[in-house]
Order: sequence, then C-alpha cells, then structure tokens
Amino acid sequence: MDDDLLAGADTVAVCVPDNAGRLIGKRIPAGRWPSALAEGLPMPNFHLITGIENQPLDGLTVTGLHRGFPNGVLRPCPETLCRPDWEPASAFVLCDVEDAERKTVEQAPRSILKRQVARLKDLGLKATFASELEFYLFRTRYEEARAGEYRALTPSYHLHADNDILIAGYDQEFVHSVREAMASIGIEIDQWQGEGGPGQHEINLYYTEPLQMADRHVLYKHGVKAMAHARGLSATFMAKPFTSQAGSSCHVHLCLYGGGQPALGVQDLSGLGRSFLAGLLAYSPELSLLHAPYANSYRRLQPGSFAPANTTWGWDNRTCMVRVIGRGRACRFEFKIPGADANPYFSFAAIIAAGLAGVDEKLDPPPPVSGNAYADDAAPRLPADLTEAVASFAGSELARQAFSPPVHKHLLGLGEQELKATRQQVTDWELRRGFENA
Repeated sequence: MDDDLLAGADTVAVCVPDNAGRLIGKRIPAGRWPSALAEGLPMPNFHLITGIENQPLDGLTVTGLHRGFPNGVLRPCPETLCRPDWEPASAFVLCDVEDAERKTVEQAPRSILKRQVARLKDLGLKATFASELEFYLFRTRYEEARAGEYRALTPSYHLHADNDILIAGYDQEFVHSVREAMASIGIEIDQWQGEGGPGQHEINLYYTEPLQMADRHVLYKHGVKAMAHARGLSATFMAKPFTSQAGSSCHVHLCLYGGGQPALGVQDLSGLGRSFLAGLLAYSPELSLLHAPYANSYRRLQPGSFAPANTTWGWDNRTCMVRVIGRGRACRFEFKIPGADANPYFSFAAIIAAGLAGVDEKLDPPPPVSGNAYADDAAPRLPADLTEAVASFAGSELARQAFSPPVHKHLLGLGEQELKATRQQVTDWELRRGFENA
C-alpha cells in the first residue's frame, strides 16, 4: 500500500498536530520513508509548547529551556499516509509523539484524545464524530492581508450566501477543488452550503471514529489554506473575524454505539444517552477552554448568535448548546460550543470526558428547551471570556482525573499563557473609543 501511495512522490511530509491543530514536522525524501516508518523521525519538541503564533511558550514543564529543548521522536501512523491533490509530488503522514526515551508523550494532542477513546472502549462503547467547519474566503492574498493589517479584505462575494444556492455557487470552483482534494485522501464530504457572512462557507465532513475525524479535520483545514494560497485567495478559520458578521463554528455531531447498536437512544434518549447529555451540560463550562482556546473564541459565544451562551439542550433546537436530532441509528448530539479555531483533539477529548462523567455519576438532564434557549435565565451560563474559562479549567477536578494531573497542568499552562498575551494587547476598538475621548 505504501509503495502504491508513494509512486511518483519525491517528498513525504512527516507531520504532527500541535496545540493549535496546525501541522508541524519535517519533509524528507520519499526514499527515506521506510527508515522513518521503522525508526521514527527525530525532531525538536518545540511543538509541544507552542501557541497560535508557533512560538515556544515559557513556564510549561513538558519541555523548554529548563530541559534544553531536546529532540523528541515523531512516530508515523502508516494508516494516515495520504497523497493530497494540492501537493501532487508529496505524501503526508500524521504521527504520534514520543520523547527521547521512546515513551509516548501524554501531553501531545493525539495522545490526549486517544486516552478518552480508550475510556469509551473500556465501557464497551464506540463513538463516531463529525466536524462541521465554517470559514471565510477572500479575494485578498495572505501576504496582502497581512501587509494591510487584515483590514479592507475583499470577500469572495459581497453578499452573504446563507443557504443561497446562487451566491454560494459563485465560489463553486474553489469549493469543488476542496471536495476533490479531500476525496483524493479519503476524506468524504457530507454536504456544503453558503453561510451567514459575505464569503463564508460551511463544508461538513462525513462522520467516522473520533481520532480519525480529528486527523481528517486538521488535514482539511491545512488543505483549504494551501489551496486558497495557490489561487491567490485567503481563508480564515478564526471564530469571530469581524465584529458585525457571523462567527465561524465547528459544530460537532456525535453518536455512541454499544455492541453495534445505538446507545444514545432510538425513539427517545436511553438512560445512557440522558446521562451522557447531562454530563455535557454539567461539565462543559469548566472544559470550555478546550473548545474555545482564544480570547477571540468568546466573541462568537453570544446570545442570539446561533452560538450557545448557556448550558441548554433541546430537540432540533438551534438556540441550545446541545441540539438532539435524528432517530434510530441516526440519533445524535450536535455540540455547538467549538468554533472553527478549536483544536479537534482537545475538543473531542473534552466532549468524551464530560459525557462519561455524566454516565459515571448517573446524572439526569433538565427538561429540554423548546423555545428560545437564550431566554432561559435558570440555565448555567458558559464562561463569558477567556479569563473565566481559564479560571474554570484551573479548578476542574474532572480535568485532573480524566486527562491526568500532568496533562491538566499542561493544558492550563497553555491557557494561562494565551490569557497573559491577550491582556497585554491594545485593540483597535480601544484606540477608536479612547484616543480623543479618554
């Protein structure tokens, strides 16, 4: 299989998802692939402590100056080897992370999700997840956007295409290229549509098991950006790139199965389904840092925005944090906190951990909301900003138990460093309001 995939390739990109869900790694000649597969590929372990700007952060224990930034090892997962259309002469492979002693690094994103999937398996359960990712597409090149400080961007079309077949069709060439490229690496697209901001689109990935979905999610985002760049366009997966336009979400659809049968319920929620749902409601606020990792993430989570602001659920109710939809084998939860900026490994792990806590504790959810969930003043609210999210995660006993104390400390450190960086910035909004008036 490897020989077939590598036929005609001159390069293999050996990649690992970092804390931002970005692909980090090295490119090697295709002839070196057998040795990399057998022995792993040494690489500096900076990626374990980088933030969104791909710079190492201080104060984290897994690596850093205090350890001399030693090499770790990228251990290729051969089942992820693929040949994407956007780089015809290259193959990509995703990796697990080992330390210098060839031990698995539990703080690595794939390791964190694998731990939660193993907990499901121990209970005789299997999950399927699907990512629904939104992004904005611009006619402005990335380098031009940066030179202009990301102002005066030209959207791919000047009107929004929210379910509008005509306007969404104006970007059909780009969307079609994305679909074709994803098909080339085995990533099935379920459906796509125009969204509520000018140049905004949603492309939904077809469901699969959680780790494979997270891998597909990061390859998909990488591919969209690479294909936009190749066409003189740009795309952003920021959760809220514009104050006056719709945010970009990553709604997560999830199902559970036991013994090959639906476990969430058939015509109504099962006992396990109710407890899993109750765990999501009870524990997602303290795990929100893993779904909404940046200050900008919380600009999207506003009442009336079709993004959740409190912990509610309902049958086919888009104002709720958890929308329960479908019947029979299609019965599933749509979990709506994550934005398009979320790291899928962290987010999926947090979903499983919260749900299993509800199962362990035999929790029962409150009644479903049938109307406007934003008006439900009795429902506990989600953290309003990154400060509240970091504080909630810091006090989360569930995070310590489910992820392990070292992983909890690591994820908290990432959040604290992001919060520190955020607090030092002067925004355009502050300047406009205060330059003359203060």
